[in-house]
Amino acid sequence: MQHDNEHSLRHSATVIGIAIFGVIVVAACATVFVLATDIILILFMGIVFGVFLSRVSQLLAAFSPLKYSWSLAAVTGTLILLFCGFSAIFGVQINTRINKAVEQADEGIQHLNDWSKEYPPLRTVLMSTPFLRQLIDDEKQSSDKESDSVSKEADSQTKMMEQSALQSTAKRSAQAVAGIFKTTLGLFVNSLLIFFVGLFLAIDPGSYRDGCVQLFSQKKQERTRDIMNQMGDTLWHWLLGRFASMAITGVSAGLLLRVVGVPMAFTLAVVTALLTFIPNIGPALALILAILFALPKGGTIVLLVVLGYIALQLVESYAITPLIQQKQASLPPALLIAFQAIMGVLFGFLGAGVASPLLAVSKVGVEEAYIKDVLEKPGKD
Repeated sequence: MQHDNEHSLRHSATVIGIAIFGVIVVAACATVFVLATDIILILFMGIVFGVFLSRVSQLLAAFSPLKYSWSLAAVTGTLILLFCGFSAIFGVQINTRINKAVEQADEGIQHLNDWSKEYPPLRTVLMSTPFLRQLIDDEKQSSDKESDSVSKEADSQTKMMEQSALQSTAKRSAQAVAGIFKTTLGLFVNSLLIFFVGLFLAIDPGSYRDGCVQLFSQKKQERTRDIMNQMGDTLWHWLLGRFASMAITGVSAGLLLRVVGVPMAFTLAVVTALLTFIPNIGPALALILAILFALPKGGTIVLLVVLGYIALQLVESYAITPLIQQKQASLPPALLIAFQAIMGVLFGFLGAGVASPLLAVSKVGVEEAYIKDVLEKPGKD
């Protein structure tokens, strides 16, 4: 009887010890995630980049006499050369284009503010939209400052106030986009982090995968390896869909803006293509920017731009992306939008940016590891 009591006490102590250890591990992981959210999300972007390098190198090795290692070196070198070449060719033009974009955006904001004063219902709609409300408020503050300076100060002081008031929304927007990578390390170091994490993963992806597989029991290792391979396939198809959408949407937007006569059509097309990498949110930001550039041209041009961008978004969402991504990376639109909203509120623009690939990978994990293995239900083929 006493032996049974001792055994029961030991068993209870063991259970309590495991429970306490589990709580400590969960608390530690949660603390790390909260304190280093940006780094964790950036590391995930490095994994996505590693999948890109690995799959492109595999394709090159399959259709050329090069081995995988040489194919990876060729792909990496090509990307570096393209980046350096693009910087050398367009780097000189960047400042000029930014200044022109600032002028166009400011002029568009002024027209937007004037229209909102003439049409109160329009102002109500604008003030209910956070981003546009900020534009109207900033413009109103600038106008108030300018009027006060004209009435109270000399011409020299007026010019100083105008320079202060012309802190452009375009520049603030650029700073917000740059904040995607904002951590204590800075943009440059974070970009290097993404690059080298992806590069080292692509050099020997099997070793990293097998290292994760070793964390599971022997009988589950093969299944875990299969699930991780499916996750890699999903990320690859997601990337194909994004790149194709970026190319087609960018070219189509450039042609549309050129035809209707919007200034700086090429620059807007490039920005639209880059923003399309982020589903739903990116195209919406591109549309707002295109509207600001089209406002000085009149209401008809703005209407054509809005209708054209909506048509492009519909074609991209319901034709291009599903055709390329097929079933392996298909995401329910409502679920994606909700997840992007949650990630955006919790982790900012960076969270919204990685929401789509993160959801795609999580969907595979839930379907394979939980629905099929735990619940033992057949998955959708």
